[in-house]
Formats: sequence, structure tokens, C-alpha cells
Amino acid sequence: MLLTENEAKFKFCPLLKTRDDKMKMCMGSQCMYWRWENENAPEKGYCGVAGKPVAVSGA
Repeated sequence: MLLTENEAKFKFCPLLKTRDDKMKMCMGSQCMYWRWENENAPEKGYCGVAGKPVAVSGA
């Protein structure tokens, strides 16, 4: 799912949890898994944990 970084920050990250196992929100470009749709014009991106979204891979 392609999202702006601000939209992504309202989604839960399955890898980030607090000490009491509560999920945290996406960190966007501060996360090592965050990938931009277009590196030259970073407007929308996605979490790279699950691979490329269909809209980005062109399939």
C-alpha cells in the first residue's frame, strides 16, 4: 500500500512494541524498512518488510 509518510505514521508497525506488548505506530522514513516509491521525488512510500506493492513493481 502506497502512502504518504504522514498517512503511514497512523498505521501500526508489527515490529515495534512497548515493554508491555502494545504496538507502536510506523516511523516512516526513520525506519530501515521504509522505501520510497520514487527516490528522486519522495512523495509516497511503503513498508519494505512485505516486499514491493503491486503498484510499485509494475505487475
